[in-house]
Amino acid sequence: MKKKAIDSASVCRSIHAVGLMKKIQLTGRWNVDRFCRFVLAVLVCWIVMLTAAYADTAQNGMPAPQILKLGILPDSSPEIIKQRFSPLMRYLERKADIRIELLIPSDYRELVRQFTTKKIDMAFFGGYTFVMTQRETKAVPLIMRDIDLHFSTVFLTHPNNTKQKLEDFRGGRFSFGDALSTSGHVMPRYFLHERNIRPEKYFSEVRYSGGHDTTAFWVRDNQVDLGAANSDIIKNLIQDGLLNKNDVRILWETPVYTNYVFAIQPDYDKELRDRLLDSFLALTPRVQAHQEILTALGTSGFLPANNEDFEILRKAVKIMVPQ
Repeated sequence: MKKKAIDSASVCRSIHAVGLMKKIQLTGRWNVDRFCRFVLAVLVCWIVMLTAAYADTAQNGMPAPQILKLGILPDSSPEIIKQRFSPLMRYLERKADIRIELLIPSDYRELVRQFTTKKIDMAFFGGYTFVMTQRETKAVPLIMRDIDLHFSTVFLTHPNNTKQKLEDFRGGRFSFGDALSTSGHVMPRYFLHERNIRPEKYFSEVRYSGGHDTTAFWVRDNQVDLGAANSDIIKNLIQDGLLNKNDVRILWETPVYTNYVFAIQPDYDKELRDRLLDSFLALTPRVQAHQEILTALGTSGFLPANNEDFEILRKAVKIMVPQ
């Protein structure tokens, strides 16, 4: 958003008038009273002009920032996150004509805190962290990948483990991801609940790994017998060579649900918000330059996000995480 230009002619006239005042003399002495009144009038005019210059920014929310601070849900290591999101950031900077600063919080709760306190302008949330944050901030869902409407959780075990059903793991060691993770905690807990499995009573140990990649590594290294992780992230770990497909075995995959979303501050500049939305929607696998961006994010395109997309998740949260 462009600031209203200050009338340079008015400023020049004011400066010229101040110069003329130097010539005003009364019986060989400055007329101090008149001079002070004049200076005060000039200052008032300046204040009025400066106020007008910024008035239009208040009508459309926050002033357009020079840097968009983008927070990313830390569901994997910082190195993996940077690798996945760097192509998108470079594209958005060119297409939307704005600088982007990538911020990776230490954990899920810190992402919520930074958005709530407006330390970041836009965030890539998991479904649960978005629902939590929206309660406090009225965060606006902006855009989501086409795959985000059809997410699932996989329950992983070691290939040498011969058990075939979740119910066979009674008394075993179990791991969720982060406590605030949609696909690593809330939804797998919900689906376990549907099968009358209460983790803290059913398993001998319940741990929280803090990330989907760590959960997979714990299963691989026999630190736990069973782990719940985001199916897409497990697929990417194998695709990127960070996990061998023979390191873990998928015991069961849940039904699909809505998960990730890019959300933005409710009072963020509307013009910039529209530019960002249009830039996301312009990405297509038919353009060769876009393929690297989409492949890194595991998607073939983006869709506008709506609050209605998260209704099923909100119901699950009410059941599993009562307020």
